Amino acid sequence: MTSGPIFSDAQLKLWLRRVKTEMSKGTPPEAALDLVKAAMNAQTAGETQPLPAVDVPQKSAKKS
Repeated sequence: MTSGPIFSDAQLKLWLRRVKTEMSKGTPPEAALDLVKAAMNAQTAGETQPLPAVDVPQKSAKKS
């Protein structure tokens, strides 16, 4: 059995929330999972690349 990276419950909830956010923006489920997998792999590789913002500033800018 291969042990993978260990994430806290809070971190896993954040990943799931990100998938749901991407899907609510119209991203296909597979693409949303790929985005999150890439971010998880980057984190486990020691890279400090945060997930892209949820585009809240951009959405509010479009409305004004």
